[in-house]
Amino acid sequence: MSPARSKFLHWFGIVLILATGLLHLMTAQGEYEEAAYMGYLFAANFFGALIAAFGIYHRQIWGWSLGLVIAVGSIAGYAWSRTLGMPGMDVEEWFSPYGIVSLSVEGVFILLFLLQPWRIPSGELLPLSNLRPPYPALALALLLVALIGMTTYRWDVAVTKAFGHHVGSVSEVCGTPPTTFAELEDKYGIQVSLVAISMMDSIVDVRVRVIDPEKAHAILQNQAALLVNQQVLILAPHMHSHSGPRLKTGKIFTMFFPTQQIVHVGSEVSLVLGPVRIEPVIVR
Repeated sequence: MSPARSKFLHWFGIVLILATGLLHLMTAQGEYEEAAYMGYLFAANFFGALIAAFGIYHRQIWGWSLGLVIAVGSIAGYAWSRTLGMPGMDVEEWFSPYGIVSLSVEGVFILLFLLQPWRIPSGELLPLSNLRPPYPALALALLLVALIGMTTYRWDVAVTKAFGHHVGSVSEVCGTPPTTFAELEDKYGIQVSLVAISMMDSIVDVRVRVIDPEKAHAILQNQAALLVNQQVLILAPHMHSHSGPRLKTGKIFTMFFPTQQIVHVGSEVSLVLGPVRIEPVIVR
């Protein structure tokens, strides 16, 4: 294998494994809401991808091997969650923008691994002291990784927009008649069970209990926000979109909102789910 081709494949491998880690990091919060251990595993996937990319950059076989373990493990986990269901979680639907893109980059990485791009005669390698820092290649690699992440995010937003509703402006939300807790349970099949400050006053922890999974799915697939003191909207950092099989009676669905230093214990907030504004509660 020529040095030029080997160099290209190494950078291609770095892009693929970093993209794998980034996509898992972007969905870690959503997974944490379903099962805490899944959120931690997705975060570990990201940090493992960083280590693998470091090894690949330094032309170490262990870097490629670690990347292979991450890619294969990610694909296996995806298939497991869609067939048997992960422990403590229901079986998920196969189609997901983040899942489809992740499977693609992981599959290409596995194929790339089979080419064994590290196999290049040592005599054809330049001494490291003669190599300039590859800033252009590094910048291009990071740009491609960011592009993959942004494109996937936009696709996920488009899917959510097609099947759910986004939160309107502050004036639109304030002009929407509030839904009472009794109406929320009867019409939408959920109960607000907790609105409290957590994580050293940095997060508003909102929890709702599923009463009717079918009704709950219709509202929980919408974008979520908090209306604070009838003045400010704080959007959830993750687009909550759920399929019916993932919800069940009695399940606690958790949403996290940044306090943005304007939500405190005693603040009046209203949970907003798409076009629905729920009557206000006092933050604990």
